Amino acid sequence: MAHPYGVRKKTDASSGTEITRYYAVPVSTGTTQSKELAEIIADRCTATRGDVRLVLDALSAVVKEQLKAGKRVYLEDIGYLWLSASSEGFDVPEDCTPSKVQAKRICFRADKELKEVLSEVEFVKEKTV
Repeated sequence: MAHPYGVRKKTDASSGTEITRYYAVPVSTGTTQSKELAEIIADRCTATRGDVRLVLDALSAVVKEQLKAGKRVYLEDIGYLWLSASSEGFDVPEDCTPSKVQAKRICFRADKELKEVLSEVEFVKEKTV
């Protein structure tokens, strides 16, 4: 199964002169939702679709709990999830109180096994209309 890509024009004016180049960018063919994942997983094991959905729902809830508790979450063969946080700068450390810290985003770092898919992807040029 090939992954489609398109070619997009990007202009760089950072050097003072505009340079236009063309780059390959991946094109999504859609989104796979939890319900479909549950069906695919259920077809590959003895669990039912409903059992898999329950586990996926529980996984979502537990990941949220663990991130809120300050833990990184490691999903074997998938990768790590963790929170990033930031605050404004302060002149003295004591001014950096909990109320001044904000969670900014959830970060993800792919595991080695998941990264292996990168060497297995074949691309096909997107058909333009």
